[in-house]
Amino acid sequence: MPEEKTILIVYTTRYRKGGGQFPVVAETLADDRRAGGSEVDVVCRAVESKRDVLQAIAEIREAGRMLSEFHFVGHSGMYGPMFGTVDFPEQFSPYEWEQMDIPFSDDASAFFHCCRSARWFAPFFARTFNITANGFFWYTTFSKSKTRYAAAGESTAKPLYTIGCKGRKSHGYLASMRKRLGFMPAEVMKTFEPAAVNGADTYNEVADLYDAVFTDIRVRQDEWRWLNEHLPEGKIDVLDIGCGNGALLNALSERIGSGVGVDESASILDRARAKNSEISNLRFEKIKGPILPFADDSFDVVISLMSFRYLDWDPLLHEIKRVTRPGGKFLIVDMVTVPVATREYPRLLKDKLRTMKNQKANAKFDAALKKLVSHPDWKKMLEYNPIRSEHEMKWYLESRFPGQKMEILNMAWNSRIVAFDSGPVERGVEAKLTYP
Repeated sequence: MPEEKTILIVYTTRYRKGGGQFPVVAETLADDRRAGGSEVDVVCRAVESKRDVLQAIAEIREAGRMLSEFHFVGHSGMYGPMFGTVDFPEQFSPYEWEQMDIPFSDDASAFFHCCRSARWFAPFFARTFNITANGFFWYTTFSKSKTRYAAAGESTAKPLYTIGCKGRKSHGYLASMRKRLGFMPAEVMKTFEPAAVNGADTYNEVADLYDAVFTDIRVRQDEWRWLNEHLPEGKIDVLDIGCGNGALLNALSERIGSGVGVDESASILDRARAKNSEISNLRFEKIKGPILPFADDSFDVVISLMSFRYLDWDPLLHEIKRVTRPGGKFLIVDMVTVPVATREYPRLLKDKLRTMKNQKANAKFDAALKKLVSHPDWKKMLEYNPIRSEHEMKWYLESRFPGQKMEILNMAWNSRIVAFDSGPVERGVEAKLTYP
């Protein structure tokens, strides 16, 4: 008996702008699929939360049908589709996708009609579900044509498409002019087949280079100063998530009661243990996924220094709140991407001058850092672990800990160092999740 197949097209309406047009794009896609004369059932569904997505998939599974095509229409971040609102954004973490049971048929394909989905998410989806996945490399826009940019304005009339397209955000004002004049072709979706990672997604291959850079974490003066200002007084118990070679806990060892560092990279943990073998109040453990192998209320402070961007946000935050004592806090320092705005030029100049001064004073660190970030293995690792956009991290953290604000520690042309103090973790808002 042949499989009964379904094409599922899901879309968002509440997350950022364009909410009134995404349903039209979804219906245009549905019309195109139905016009093929196939007897495959086509389902269009608005999904405003992670739970909505899971429910739509569950209904297909429970009906005994198989998914031949899965389409998402809406906005995305570097790690894939976004749901909810900017006031409380939701995004499936890699771990959450990996736990899903999606009834794909043997010849199934997935299509992500959203910004930059080809940069990380579509390849990840392909290897996770062992199917073909498609996405756009560039930012997306609404268009009346699916082969070239044809301005749609606020139109909600069919046909309407979401296309990848070069424009001012990616290629400057010349590209924007060409786009507005109607001469910009639509990007052809990039297609990805399942492919093994072969360990390139971890720090294992760059452990030696990383260890040579961070012999003393205090060379990162802005980050070190901020952390010390936000750490409570006294002999506190600290958990360092994404601890790397243990340089942070090493620097803190004399002022804390105990420190535990966790990481997924076995090679980098070997260096952490060797570096800190004579410090009795520190230990280092390997973890797998967003599960912290510690009892409830084990720590006064949890720190994530330059690692939160890689992590499984909602599942891990659930664990962080569990292992942190009442009144304890979660401190995050990380790098995010965002082009500098014109109004920020005075701050940029000030930060650039301070950075140049620090580079001159710490020439050995600067040389080792340049060697690390220019190495092919580091660049390959970043393909599997992209840096988040500023707004993704800001909207997420400020929504989970209302009243707390993300701070900017240092600006560069296209990136910046930011910091966030959760305040007492028990005041944070729980996302309504089905995981972990």
